[in-house]
Amino acid sequence: MKKVLLALLLCVSILGFSQDKVLLRLNYEEGDKYEVKTIMSQDMGEVMTMDMTMSMNLNVTNVEDNNIVTEATFSHVSMDMESMGQKMKYDSNTKESEMDPFAQGAHSEMKKLLESVLVVENDKLGNITNTELKSGMADISAFKDNMGGMVYPEETVEVGSKWTVTKEQKGMSIESTYEVTSITNDTVELKVTGKVAGAAGGSIDGKSSIEIKTGNVIKSEVNMAFSIEGQTVKSNVVITSVKK
Repeated sequence: MKKVLLALLLCVSILGFSQDKVLLRLNYEEGDKYEVKTIMSQDMGEVMTMDMTMSMNLNVTNVEDNNIVTEATFSHVSMDMESMGQKMKYDSNTKESEMDPFAQGAHSEMKKLLESVLVVENDKLGNITNTELKSGMADISAFKDNMGGMVYPEETVEVGSKWTVTKEQKGMSIESTYEVTSITNDTVELKVTGKVAGAAGGSIDGKSSIEIKTGNVIKSEVNMAFSIEGQTVKSNVVITSVKK
């Protein structure tokens, strides 16, 4: 009997920390600060392999109605590349005087980003509504193409709910379908599937974890396999976002 009661209590406890339906929205507050880290691995077979890490700070400067304004700054970039048997490295924390020719060439471009402050505006669904350069010389167009994160549906979601988002980027159409696999008291867990079409063709799969209270994507992992101009490319991207 004790075992039965314990099992019932456990079930009640688990159910008590779950929710049937939730409304996903960005609920950032003015003054919030987040550290976003991106780790990307890309494999093009014998042509090239690359591992890249980028760290970015997001400072929420204004929240009004359906508009969220953040300032973004990059604090660190590192790359490990191998192409045709040649290994190349770059780390923005290395002194320029200690960089080899490859690293110096990479740094001449990367420091434009590292020295820039970008203003990004989102609506509550996660759509980017405006991007502008506050200071520095970063390429805003490239930044906007790669900055877009999770876009939420208008309606509430429950386990089994699906929604699809399509983005156009550099001649490619990237279609991502999100499916809710579980809901806890704190998070919504998603399975990600999709396809790439246009200049490249391939598939997408992965998973994401969203904090319900803030709408912040705590962790996202996406795998892509596609072919472009006859070259097969495989990539893995892991993004984590932590409130500071």
